[in-house]
Amino acid sequence: MKHIICKSKYFYTLFSVFLLLSCIKPNSHNISAESEKYIKEVLTLLKKKSLNKYNINWNKFEDNVFRMAQNSQKVEDTYPAINYAISLLKDNHSYFAQAIQENEENEEKPLPTLKDEKTPKDIGYIRIPFCIGDEFQTKQYIKSITDKIYKQNNPSIKGWIVDLRDNFGGNMWPMMAALSPFLDTGTQGYFFDAENKAVEWKFENGKIYADKVLLEENKDNFSVFGKNKIAVLINNKTASSGEAMTVLFKGYENAKFFGTPTFGVSTGCESFLLSDGSRINLATTVFADKNKTKYGKSITPDFSCTDSKTLSTAIKWINN
Repeated sequence: MKHIICKSKYFYTLFSVFLLLSCIKPNSHNISAESEKYIKEVLTLLKKKSLNKYNINWNKFEDNVFRMAQNSQKVEDTYPAINYAISLLKDNHSYFAQAIQENEENEEKPLPTLKDEKTPKDIGYIRIPFCIGDEFQTKQYIKSITDKIYKQNNPSIKGWIVDLRDNFGGNMWPMMAALSPFLDTGTQGYFFDAENKAVEWKFENGKIYADKVLLEENKDNFSVFGKNKIAVLINNKTASSGEAMTVLFKGYENAKFFGTPTFGVSTGCESFLLSDGSRINLATTVFADKNKTKYGKSITPDFSCTDSKTLSTAIKWINN
């Protein structure tokens, strides 16, 4: 009887060791300690900050990323796996900017030039293009748009066309500052994070705030005539900060939208520097209008029309 008890203890001990070992995930993908550390750095960031973090099975996510990183011995070997991890977030907005480039040259493509449209004299028109540049360039951006609005502003204006077509994004704060002649004082919209915490977009006396932080200013502070009718033009190249401006006008009852659905990345991104000098531009918030209606995907127009018909349809609406 004693022998049987000892034998039972022996098998119990072996079984316990087996269970313990099975809980330790072996490095079955031949990944170096350096690469493993880097991947874990990225995964920690994504788990903490991603807008979609509560919609992800992180155990499965990690397994898939480490499998993709198989045989990685250097940090740069993990880059395809990091890109893959970003794609698994499924926010369609985040991206990985690697510090060590591939052999092929990455030449910057020239930015497109967006032309203004012509409208009748009693209908104001302003195009709000993408905004990319340093502080001097953003000040010039605000001034150029404000000057165009001011030159058209007169009591005979029936309404305005705000053209956001092909605005693929950039810095949203100068866009808001340039649009300040159309804005009422107060809340213009929000960022909501995964915990449903809000950051307010606010306008007051030509100044643009995120909560209480002053981010931009338009010193030529005035209000337009005819803003009882604002036609906002959008298309499938209206994206990111261009969509933020779309969301902003969604909070105005006097604004209607013309064209095709926007690109579908109405989310806010933050840039995070990684240990090797790479960056992850990560979607951390969703846009909401002043009524706290959240977006996050494509924004559909009130009047669906082809690009060639968008302007004429908007003019007809203002005249009616």
